[in-house]
Amino acid sequence: MTRTAPFAILVATFLSAVSTAAEPLGPDPFRGALLTAENATQDHLSVLKRDGYSTIVLQINSSSAESIQKDVAAANRISTVGLNLGYWLEIAHSPEFADAHPLWMASLQGHPEWRRLYRDFPFPKEGETIKSYPWVPILYEEAFAAHLDRCKKLLAALPPPKHLFLNDLQGSPSACGCGNPVCRWTADYGPVVTATKLGDDAAARFVAEIKKLAPKETNVIPVWTTECEEHDKDKDALCAGVGCFKGICWKAYTKQLMPVAEAAPQIGVLLLYKEFGQDTPAYKEPAGWIQHALAGFATLPPKNGGKAIGPGRLIAVLQGFGVTERELADQITRAKAAHCTGYLVAFAKIDQSWTPKLIRWK
Repeated sequence: MTRTAPFAILVATFLSAVSTAAEPLGPDPFRGALLTAENATQDHLSVLKRDGYSTIVLQINSSSAESIQKDVAAANRISTVGLNLGYWLEIAHSPEFADAHPLWMASLQGHPEWRRLYRDFPFPKEGETIKSYPWVPILYEEAFAAHLDRCKKLLAALPPPKHLFLNDLQGSPSACGCGNPVCRWTADYGPVVTATKLGDDAAARFVAEIKKLAPKETNVIPVWTTECEEHDKDKDALCAGVGCFKGICWKAYTKQLMPVAEAAPQIGVLLLYKEFGQDTPAYKEPAGWIQHALAGFATLPPKNGGKAIGPGRLIAVLQGFGVTERELADQITRAKAAHCTGYLVAFAKIDQSWTPKLIRWK
């Protein structure tokens, strides 16, 4: 059964998996569902409350007056039912900003392996560069300010949440040009820079600024995506021969993550294992990458100049869209086995797509 099945059936399946998973979570686990305003109906919310959900996280997709009106109504329904209210704010993946400010987009200048995915894409001429559409990361000063202003307006228009998830505070997918969707360590791996670069603490600074805008009692949770795996360097794997794992990727990743870990007590981990191509036999158990990736927060930063982040600070963001009942249950089992503090099942699709786009920058 796929995500197009009745929502109530998916909810029942999810809750069954929660009750049967072998490894318990902490004493006060986070259990949430990411929904759109359209899916946050009274009936669905009543089912969620009855079966033990603690939080509904609304995916805020637009700044338009019409969308805000729907989000406010959904937020009020969630609070009326007696569930905790959360918001999911997408940052870097922004068609709105990419269309209005193409120079703020991340670029594809480094390794050419991404071209295996777009074999007929033209090469840039003099005065042109290739951007990763629609990724506008906060690693640029101009984009940082624009995203912050947008978040300020959204928070002012919406009822105060208990939890606020900030997704995609890193660079764009295939950041170095390898083609790997979890390569997020930079916005420009090349000489052409069309906006003002910020330092490694950009994400942590953004979190700090959002904390100033959000109500004092709101838990601001940055959402982080891990980097490549060592076996991804294989010719037919996600990095297609590029030695990312032992290169700069994890070192740069760690330099950005450490300030975030100091700025936020909890961190969401984006674990869309199918979207990211991690549903492979490389992991012995179904959805095994999820447990592996969560464990990596404790093991990999110390190997790359940072400090370990324990599982008790991590909220696993699991893929509830485009998966079967069994696949969803497997993900929950793996998250529990990692002893993280809780999980958020994304029944609403989290768009991580990217396409190359040729633009003139001179």
